Amino acid sequence: MPMDQSPKTLVVGIERRRRRPPMKRKLRCNRQRPCSNCIRSKTDTCVYENHHRLGDQVLAAGQSPAHSQIGVFLLDSRPHSDSSLDEPLAMRHDGSSLACKSLMSPLTPRSQDEPAINSSISEAGKSGPPVRALSQSAPGPPQPSPDTTPDSDFLSSACHLTGGAIHFHRDSNLADSTSPALVRSVTHKTRFFGQSHWINIFQIFRGMFVMNEIHLLESKSNIFPILIKCKSLARIIKANRNPTWPTIPTRELPEKPICDKLIDCYLKTTESTSRILHLPSFKRAYEELWEPGAYPDIAFIVHLKLVLAIGAGSYDDRFSLRPSAIRWVYEAQTWISEPEFKARLGIQFIQTHILLLLARESVGVAGDSVWVSAGDLVRRAMQMGLHRDPHHLPKRSLFATEMHRRLWNTILEVLLKMSLTSGSPPLIRLDDFDTEPPGNFDDEQLMSESSVRKHESEYTGMSIAIALRKAFPARLAVTKFLNDLASCGTYERTLELDAELRSAYKTLCRTLRGFKPLPGETSGPSALDLRIVDFIMQRHTSALHTPYLIPALHQTRFAVSRKLAVEAALKTWFAAYPSSSIMSPHHHQDASAVPHEDLLSRLACCGPGFYRTVALQASLLIAAELDNQLREEQGLVPSPPRADLLAVIRGSKEWCLRAIKAGETNVKCYLVNCLVVAHLEGLMQGLDPQEIPALFVKAAEESVETCRRILEDHAGESWEDQATESGEDMGMGVRPQSPDWDFLVSDAMFAYNAGATEPMNWIFSDGVR
Repeated sequence: MPMDQSPKTLVVGIERRRRRPPMKRKLRCNRQRPCSNCIRSKTDTCVYENHHRLGDQVLAAGQSPAHSQIGVFLLDSRPHSDSSLDEPLAMRHDGSSLACKSLMSPLTPRSQDEPAINSSISEAGKSGPPVRALSQSAPGPPQPSPDTTPDSDFLSSACHLTGGAIHFHRDSNLADSTSPALVRSVTHKTRFFGQSHWINIFQIFRGMFVMNEIHLLESKSNIFPILIKCKSLARIIKANRNPTWPTIPTRELPEKPICDKLIDCYLKTTESTSRILHLPSFKRAYEELWEPGAYPDIAFIVHLKLVLAIGAGSYDDRFSLRPSAIRWVYEAQTWISEPEFKARLGIQFIQTHILLLLARESVGVAGDSVWVSAGDLVRRAMQMGLHRDPHHLPKRSLFATEMHRRLWNTILEVLLKMSLTSGSPPLIRLDDFDTEPPGNFDDEQLMSESSVRKHESEYTGMSIAIALRKAFPARLAVTKFLNDLASCGTYERTLELDAELRSAYKTLCRTLRGFKPLPGETSGPSALDLRIVDFIMQRHTSALHTPYLIPALHQTRFAVSRKLAVEAALKTWFAAYPSSSIMSPHHHQDASAVPHEDLLSRLACCGPGFYRTVALQASLLIAAELDNQLREEQGLVPSPPRADLLAVIRGSKEWCLRAIKAGETNVKCYLVNCLVVAHLEGLMQGLDPQEIPALFVKAAEESVETCRRILEDHAGESWEDQATESGEDMGMGVRPQSPDWDFLVSDAMFAYNAGATEPMNWIFSDGVR
């Protein structure tokens, strides 16, 4: 663009009724600025409101005389032949003639450059110089970063893949112009997500999808008709599982041996890290249920069924109790929605509310965002005073005091976990509460007022929760740094947070490893407890460094983040699936470390909650790293890929298929894993780039055909009975050759519309939009 050409500007106006300016005739105001009377009275500011018509210049721009200026937007850099167009854009020093505000919604950005442009215009409106000065000082639009252009180009031509435009919002005011523009947030349709949301990893796969021309799946294969059939089967399966709404709570329970095992699964996977129940009281009330003639309170029945629903996710490898767990959640949601607010402001109601959130997440019941509901829980708890330490409240029993602290501590953990997973700000600060961490008491001690808390070196049922609470400030700082709206921290701040998180993690490890049982006792954290804690901590480390994966490909200063993110992903995967071939040498050394019935692996495979989402996120990050390593290979003799990374990729494909066999209805998770494996194997074999897309098509067809057969078995007779009706519905909302590849539709953990029941539905949704 020639240097003497100025950017084109557009006057955005709104039609309004023209009114005559108020003027007192006796003042004989000459309508100048400042007017003659103001000059005579030596008034600094003219109070006369000047309503000039826009004149011929605006008419030349295509506006009618009835339009008035309300905003200025820089559109492009094409030259103008008429310099008079600048006249109506002059801003008065008091800013009254122009409202320099962007009329564009922040959820519908036009380009990566507009935030900086609009910011410059707003600053110009405050200081007073005309927009002409902006044009002179900025002869051309800002040059986009090399890292932003490919993403923008890919996404703009991939609507068939993403179901709509995905906007990666990057830094626009970097102090160092040579630094890559980091993605700070993502928007899709009406949803906004921070850096901890896993969709940020999708930008790393741009090269993979562009290279393989994924549109070939639409034009040269029958994959989409099979996918549509799988969607129809999924609707039938879900319809058979979900009860009617509202579902009135009943006192019907499974047989006692089944309930006993479900409670045991809950206690081993949830209660050790998130203390909700007072176990002696709960077990006593539970045993009374089975006494002849017992007629328990419906509030406790709802309470118990939520515990059973959470335990059902790790009951067996097939999630055989999924329909029952869904019904129990429906019953609890119906009961908690009743307008009985004041009568339920007690410990049991808060416990039930927490259990309902965890059950909705682990079972995958669709509805409102779990993160949104967690905010309701926090405000309800604050209204009850749980954010204030009992020392500041009227004196109460030891039981009430410690349950007060335990529940608030659990609420903080739930809020932080859901904030990190949903990519949303935690909306809480350390200054917002003064409740102290719970004391190191065993549950039996709370029944006696004379009990004294144990030393921190002695293991109790609260030891793990207390150890995690010490790491809470560091984890909260990481989550706020990633997801707060105003967070544009530097890489130096990232490294500072990493140091704080590592310090907290080392303290946590020393604490949990320091518990040594006394002779004849078995007290101490179990291997499952340690894996769950490590899973949580590694998730924060991975989220903190993931934004720098793409910059690390171009600048060595970010190499440490790339290394730490991959290491954290590997540790996360091993914590979820210790039986993976990646750790086979360790199994030979300690075969008893992993039990035959691995509860955490079941949660990560069958349950659509936090553990499965994070495990799949880790596998995607590792897939991206392996793809980058293969692309960076420049030696004369190709070096073998890292065996640990390759084992994770193939293991993820296997676990996704197991999830479908266990009742998962979303087939795109398995499909994308097959595509990733096919792509990586093509690169490892040294195939010509033109040969790899054929592997893509073949892997896609085989994967969806496998899933179709499994879903037909699950649908059973219902599929045969409803085949005709389903065939009519299959095309509703979905073009026959372009099914919904919406990578950002809502899910059970942070959904705004019903029907999406698995957290990874953001990338693998099988629902019709």
